[in-house]
Amino acid sequence: MSKKTKMRKHILCEKAPIVAMIAAAFLAMLILSIPGLLGLSDVVSNLASSVLAVLFLIAYTKWFAPEFKGVLKTSAFATGIIFVWLPFLFKLVGSYILDVVDCGFYFKPTMLALTMAIAAGFFEETIFRGVTVPIGMRYIRSEKRVSIIVLFTALVFGLLHVGNIINGASVAMGLIQGIATIFAGVLFVAVFLRTGNILIPILMHGVYDYMCFVTDASLDNGIMTAETVTTGLILAVLVDIIAGIWGLYLIRPAKRAEIFAIWNDKWGVSAAEYQPKH
Repeated sequence: MSKKTKMRKHILCEKAPIVAMIAAAFLAMLILSIPGLLGLSDVVSNLASSVLAVLFLIAYTKWFAPEFKGVLKTSAFATGIIFVWLPFLFKLVGSYILDVVDCGFYFKPTMLALTMAIAAGFFEETIFRGVTVPIGMRYIRSEKRVSIIVLFTALVFGLLHVGNIINGASVAMGLIQGIATIFAGVLFVAVFLRTGNILIPILMHGVYDYMCFVTDASLDNGIMTAETVTTGLILAVLVDIIAGIWGLYLIRPAKRAEIFAIWNDKWGVSAAEYQPKH
């Protein structure tokens, strides 16, 4: 085999895939956070972070090449992609309607809101799913690896949003945002698993956040500043929970063979070559 096509040894991934997933996410977070440390304007910093996310995903693919085909292309095995959009549309429209019912009509589009939404999509999807899911789908040697990946990525995603309590959100609002983002994380990782393309959850995430930023007067830079837990807010969280459960349906056991085929193809691994351990 030529040097050009020689496979790299990824010992940490082989020996401790969960640790490797955490390390990849932490490295991505460090690099994508650089623009925010340079004293740039928020708009420029958000756009720079998004560009870095794309470059990081390309470098990540190169690091695992030639075995790995990357996360920026939909697998030829992915079918019924339209169905992965239905729970997202339910989440988007349902959340907006409840926000209007609860708080009235509000619409304040700004360049900052747009770049925040773009950055949220690229930054968070790259960190929480783009660099973690591929490692898990290749190196976790278990038939339950889909469940492990969903649980791990969604919980981390949600728990970090609870940290908004430190940034000014009340305890109640921080916990509510944490619950909502756990189930949002379930939906986004389900979409990624079913399509193999991180750009789809990036787009979903960005569109949803933009809708929230420009139509919810209680948000301050993405942080829930309201003090009162309203009926509308509780129903909005219920929408997120339903969307997350819908995401679980997308990756139900009947679809696992299709999901394994998508990711085995991405990693250039045949079913006969890689049989998960029970």
